[in-house]
Amino acid sequence: MPPTPAAAGPSPAPHRRRRWWLLGGIAALLALVLVLPQVLVGERSPETEARSFVQAILDADTDTVREHMVEPEDGVLDVALTDQVVLAAEERVDRFTIEETTVDGDTAQVRATLQLGRRTQETTLHLTRHREGALRRPVWELEPVELPVMRVSVPVSAPAVLINGVEVPLSDEARADQAFGLVEVHLVVLPGVYQVSAPEGGEAVTPTTVRSTIPPVLGPWLNSLIEIGYDLTDTGKEQFSTYLIDTALLECVRSTQPRPENCPFGASEEVTGEGAWQILTPPQIHVAGGAVGYYDAYGYGGLAEFTVTAEDGGTTVHRVPIEEAAIGMMDRDGRFYGTWFGNQETTYY
Repeated sequence: MPPTPAAAGPSPAPHRRRRWWLLGGIAALLALVLVLPQVLVGERSPETEARSFVQAILDADTDTVREHMVEPEDGVLDVALTDQVVLAAEERVDRFTIEETTVDGDTAQVRATLQLGRRTQETTLHLTRHREGALRRPVWELEPVELPVMRVSVPVSAPAVLINGVEVPLSDEARADQAFGLVEVHLVVLPGVYQVSAPEGGEAVTPTTVRSTIPPVLGPWLNSLIEIGYDLTDTGKEQFSTYLIDTALLECVRSTQPRPENCPFGASEEVTGEGAWQILTPPQIHVAGGAVGYYDAYGYGGLAEFTVTAEDGGTTVHRVPIEEAAIGMMDRDGRFYGTWFGNQETTYY
């Protein structure tokens, strides 16, 4: 008997169709997963966006604040805009109220009131709407917000500022290149009550602390200039006095002029010609307080002698008191310098 022919197998077409249907179903499911949330969530209102930003201020979320703030101008530093500084503030914005939202096409304004202790301040946030994503979903975006700026005068010897006990380092560029006195620094900050001081400066000085309140303002705002510096300790007063006697006064003694510039002694106007100075009795030094990076002192009770030698070998001796004001300052390395004000031709302040 001849062999029975094998039965023909099923056609491959139905299998291919089933694969395409399966792939198409998966693609549709993925599209649904990606698109459905956008459809269900819908458009976030301008009020919601504004509320999120103001809430970040209350939460001291400076990363979120930085995302929406105006880029600081040249010379304005954002080194104080940190969670640590804001959270350490004596007071900060503790509540807010959304007063009104106005929408005009693709622009919106949200009027809000911020509260800091008993202070309240109304501010207006501006938003614009644009489309994004495959479905061109409308999104409201907050326009950059300008933050307050704190102005601080810092001693040139201070490499940082302490704000609420947190050290905020200053770059060499921010400290300028002057040798003495104070340099003005501008810092972006959030509204709050801040304790500002210079860092520790050694045994000769004690940092002074200034309390500054930045009101609940969002927008262009500058505070009155804060001056921070150092009070002299007894050690500092002794160092200053020693400099005036052992360095500044000694420099005066080297002069051969009858009225040496910036020295606490001088012969009368009738005395002409060169001579030699000698200190018979050093002056006592009283160191007073200081301001804007300078320290005042006064020398008294001293006695100096100026000897003029004539061409014939004869000498004339002139004795004069030592009594004059002086001023001192710290340089960028924290060292004391000073000068007397007698016979002054140079103006120092």
